Amino acid sequence: MQRSRPDVTGRALTDIGTGRPVVFLHGWSVDRSFFAGQHRLAGEGFRVIAPDQAGHRTGEAAGVLSIADLAADLAALLAGLDSPALLVGWSMGATVALDHLARHGSTGIAGLVMVDMTPKVANDPGWCLGLADGQSLGEAVAAAERMQAGWPRYAPKIADALFAEGREAEADLVTHARQVIAARDPAVMAHLWRSLVGADHRETIRKLDTPVLALAGARSRLYRPEVAAWIATHAPRGAAVSIADAGHMPHAEQSEAFNAALKAFAARL
Repeated sequence: MQRSRPDVTGRALTDIGTGRPVVFLHGWSVDRSFFAGQHRLAGEGFRVIAPDQAGHRTGEAAGVLSIADLAADLAALLAGLDSPALLVGWSMGATVALDHLARHGSTGIAGLVMVDMTPKVANDPGWCLGLADGQSLGEAVAAAERMQAGWPRYAPKIADALFAEGREAEADLVTHARQVIAARDPAVMAHLWRSLVGADHRETIRKLDTPVLALAGARSRLYRPEVAAWIATHAPRGAAVSIADAGHMPHAEQSEAFNAALKAFAARL
């Protein structure tokens, strides 16, 4: 069974298969197309649901958005499901999931997979597990201003940073990433970036009563391997898996290994 329809918030939504609902939340500046490698799970006992989040659909008049706005959309989506969902949040998508959990608790959620993401993007004197380049909150906010003013120049750099360091990426996937990101509204992306880098969900992680899997790319350019280890250690029911030869998007770069880890986690819920 395959469905592609507007979701409850009016945006496009991939909804295929039957079984345990798995909601895939994409990262900042991209879209649901990067979860194409997970469509095969629809034939393996899962209902694969992947929305384009607010501000991430070409031609959309999104205006000013925050992580809280995206989390509100997630709450509306989850309310329409008839069984607890496994949330899979990639990058910003993980922050959206954590924001929802912080506000509403784990009702309707069977588990959380955080894909190559930290609970706090900005680094400070007491936290060095944010962006791997060491950006502080002030530096990250300043970067938003530069990106908004020069998006055509920054978009290909953002796309290239998604891929594994030291490994040649598939040319078609690189081209697709650059095209998708280049099509974004710079002002919308800047507003969301400021909201994203201002979030701090370390306490949310510590208080979660649902199982959490930190699933990271071993060659990520954005976050260090210690981030996944921190999540596994500090979440009451945490675990971590590293995907070899993958960067910031292991689900696209190494989809078979990613899907295997996801299915193993789902089997334990």
